[in-house]
Amino acid sequence: MEVQTGYKPHACRFLITDQNVKHLPVQPYDATREEGPLRHVDGVWYWNHTYTGEFLLEASLLLNDCGKVDFIRHHAQLCSIGGCYEQGKEGDGAAGRVIAYILSRDTQASDKPLIITDPKKALSTAIERGLSQICMALEAISGKLNGPLKLDGSVDSALRAALLQYAEGERKAATETAKLIGSDKLFRERLGAMVEGHFGLKSDVLAAELKKAK
Repeated sequence: MEVQTGYKPHACRFLITDQNVKHLPVQPYDATREEGPLRHVDGVWYWNHTYTGEFLLEASLLLNDCGKVDFIRHHAQLCSIGGCYEQGKEGDGAAGRVIAYILSRDTQASDKPLIITDPKKALSTAIERGLSQICMALEAISGKLNGPLKLDGSVDSALRAALLQYAEGERKAATETAKLIGSDKLFRERLGAMVEGHFGLKSDVLAAELKKAK
């Protein structure tokens, strides 16, 4: 599409689309032949790391089609979304909200890129960071939870509701819902059970926290 010279290093911007773009000021790029910053040779993609690469996908990017998903630090000034409040922040908050949504809705559409299979099957760092953030955001730390709910079924219902509220950005409401749960330990135990029930794997982060609480 174009070269962004305002970046350091300069950015080569590509549009990936299956639509008719003849009306746009762009030109096709053949990565198997062009002597440019992006090459595709024998099934392997190469890019010139001395430049910034920007790839604009004119379609929905389905998480289940990704090989790996992680949450990284947001650029301090630049964002394609106007009014973004994540600028300059680490990825932990986003990780927490995404994992909270997956667990609250029990959706498996994005599980694959969040699971490590080499050298052994395990929860990814992205999930573990998200779980740690959930416990912190919903104040399941330092003995702050002391609500009336003690039974697994009622705790699970409150926990699922709190997770969904947190995922939707209603952090204050999520915190109030989490306060219905009997203790921090109970919160983490049921969250761990929810994780294991969904992913079929235990959380090392939650297991370590429960071990310290004994």
